[in-house]
Amino acid sequence: MSKITGKLQLGCFVHSPVSAALRTTARMFAPSIGVPEDIANTNSCACLAAHLLARHGTTRIAVDMGDALGRPSSVSTAARHSPPSPLVDVIGTARIGRVACLPMPG
Repeated sequence: MSKITGKLQLGCFVHSPVSAALRTTARMFAPSIGVPEDIANTNSCACLAAHLLARHGTTRIAVDMGDALGRPSSVSTAARHSPPSPLVDVIGTARIGRVACLPMPG
C-alpha cells in the first residue's frame, strides 16, 4: 500500500491532457483494494470533469479507458457550475462479455 502525506491511497487515476476534440485517455489502478486496473471508472471520470471545469472551464469530455486490457470503453461527462458545488452528468456504454451467477448466502 502506498501512502501520500500520511493518508492511505486507494488508487491512482492517470489521464492525458485534454485534446482539442475534448477526448482524453485514462487508466485507473487500485491494487490496494484488489483492482490491478479498471476498464471503466465513472467515479474518477466525474471527478476529472469537475476538476477540469474548475481549472480550465472545460464543460464536456470523453474519456477512453480499458484499451490496454483489450476492453475499450468510453465515458462521457458534462459538467456545469451549480453552487455550492459543480454538477456532473456521466454517460457510459458497456457490452456484457459474460454473466456469472453467485449462490445466495444462507
